[in-house]
Amino acid sequence: MIEFKRIQESTSLPTEWDALAENYFQQTRFLLHAEKYNPCQQRYYTCTDNGKLISAAIVYSLRLDLLTYINIKSPVKMNIAGIPCSVSSQGIFGDKSAVQALKKHIYNVEKGFVLFLNLEEEPVNGSLASGKTLPTIILKNNFGKWEEYLAALRSNYRRRISLINQDNNDLRFEKKLCSDFTSEMYQQYLEVYKRSKNKLEKLSFDFFKNLPCEFMLTICHKNESIFGWNIVLENQDIYYFFLGGIDYKHNKIHNTYLRLLSKIIKDGIEKKSKFIDLGQTAEIPKMRMGGKPRILYMEAHHNNVFLNKFIKTLSSLLEYKRKPENTNAMKEKIG
Repeated sequence: MIEFKRIQESTSLPTEWDALAENYFQQTRFLLHAEKYNPCQQRYYTCTDNGKLISAAIVYSLRLDLLTYINIKSPVKMNIAGIPCSVSSQGIFGDKSAVQALKKHIYNVEKGFVLFLNLEEEPVNGSLASGKTLPTIILKNNFGKWEEYLAALRSNYRRRISLINQDNNDLRFEKKLCSDFTSEMYQQYLEVYKRSKNKLEKLSFDFFKNLPCEFMLTICHKNESIFGWNIVLENQDIYYFFLGGIDYKHNKIHNTYLRLLSKIIKDGIEKKSKFIDLGQTAEIPKMRMGGKPRILYMEAHHNNVFLNKFIKTLSSLLEYKRKPENTNAMKEKIG
């Protein structure tokens, strides 16, 4: 017998939840953190078959611009099926047919605008608005060491990496726990957030400061001045770029962002991760370092029949349409 259940707090999630989850960001440890430090009316849905958990979903509410991808102010309260922070993981998971059943259930019980973000499978073209969202950029790690990665790049891209990382004895990269996160770093995060064209939630200082110990902070600094930083997560066989911040005044001089990005790749290679997930923004520089876009999708619904039809007509305006340049940074394999 198929049953659906809504759960109000992550502390009440069933013990099987983490076993069903596809990645760290869907698991209770991270959901507890997000619920505490980024509260946005999180609630959770389960689908069980004779008591066995077969699909699950995370839903939260925010006011976002409906037409964000064409830069038109259009604030609408949305009920989002996704992870309540800026990561590319989808917010619904489990058995394929059970996921579809749970999705329909959520559309029926959630009032107003419902948006499923970062779906890995393209939605069936039907009565709902759907389309592409921001891709995430993935680098498959086939390299035993950094030098092998550099050798695999085409000459112009390899030269670019060398220029980005040219010696600068004044710059230091230092790894720290996220408990060392400072207000200066938070201001740099806010600068990145302000410049972003695809804003989701604005995270709090405490969200960063209290991240679980699995997350690692890397700081680029000169003397006592912090020029930029990022936070990464190593989980299973994936090395994730999570979030970062930049002092834009020094970025032009020192290529801080690109230095930090290439360091993520170097660290991921050294840690023998199978995949390095570089995240959903700044596709071009990430692809110039050898990353490939993984297409992700969104699907939208409104419980008002007329508004649902209206949103369907806006489908082409809701989706992400930018086509990344035809970057082929890696040499062709022979044989």
